[in-house]
Amino acid sequence: MRFLNNLTRFIARFRYPVSLPEDIGQALGTDISNSIPFPSLLEQLTSPDFQSNKLKKYMERDQAEAVFYNACVQERFFSNTLCSYCFNEGWIEFNLNFDENDRLRRIYIQHKTIQNDDGIEIFLSSE
Repeated sequence: MRFLNNLTRFIARFRYPVSLPEDIGQALGTDISNSIPFPSLLEQLTSPDFQSNKLKKYMERDQAEAVFYNACVQERFFSNTLCSYCFNEGWIEFNLNFDENDRLRRIYIQHKTIQNDDGIEIFLSSE
């Protein structure tokens, strides 16, 4: 089974040489297959019904940032952190916004095909 998993990851690297869809799925706590085409990946992540199973509203900044340990780039600013994944079709970025107590308030997904300058907000449960 492990061999098969390693083989499918190796094959996926031809389509996704830097970041894999499952890297994003792992960070957000959802199953995303590496065989998913990029447009479908973006569609799934920007769906109004999509939510993260790992990120919760008001979680501490260090915990929220740790979820994205496998991001290609993590840039930390005063009130937000940008976690970026690199794909042939462009960067997918997650913009984590924090309040004055360093608690997660909102998360936005950004990509060059998303028309809104802020990106699309991903729902965060408060539980």
